[in-house]
Amino acid sequence: MDRDFVSIGRLGAPKGVRGDLKVHSYSGESAHFRELRDVALRPYTASSQTAGAGKEHGLRLEVLRVEGEGPSLTIAFKGYPSPEAARALTGLDIVVPRAMAAPLNPGEWYEDDLVGLALISGGRRMAEVASVLEGGAEPWLEALLPEGRKVIVPFRNAYIGQIDIAAGTIELLAPELLDE
Repeated sequence: MDRDFVSIGRLGAPKGVRGDLKVHSYSGESAHFRELRDVALRPYTASSQTAGAGKEHGLRLEVLRVEGEGPSLTIAFKGYPSPEAARALTGLDIVVPRAMAAPLNPGEWYEDDLVGLALISGGRRMAEVASVLEGGAEPWLEALLPEGRKVIVPFRNAYIGQIDIAAGTIELLAPELLDE
């Protein structure tokens, strides 16, 4: 995973007649979107999370405008002047250099940061996070077990303890989830 780049939001449906797209900001912040001049777009799938988000990955587009705040945030790209054209971008992740993302507070991370971390229990490595999946209110971790089997782990306080990005670990409080 290319840790120099991070997904900051997902493109939603077109809004208006100029090719603007709704944006779901992963951080909930919107000010950093106003600084964007060009971005990479990539599909959001379990495999794209592990593929990295570097300059060579994804569609590169010039940002024409960013308007609104919070849930009303929209973005428009050069070459996509109508809702019909822009619709082709719906569902793609917006990927930028980490320096262009919203700053993180202590104890915060981007979902991209979780991919590749070891799930540990009692100091023992149990699995590795292969991807982060949408799951309604909270995301889910797709865990890759040593034998190659994948298991889905809810990303909830009842199951997940300390997350240490620097150490590359996530504490798994309920290792029995991996026995399914």
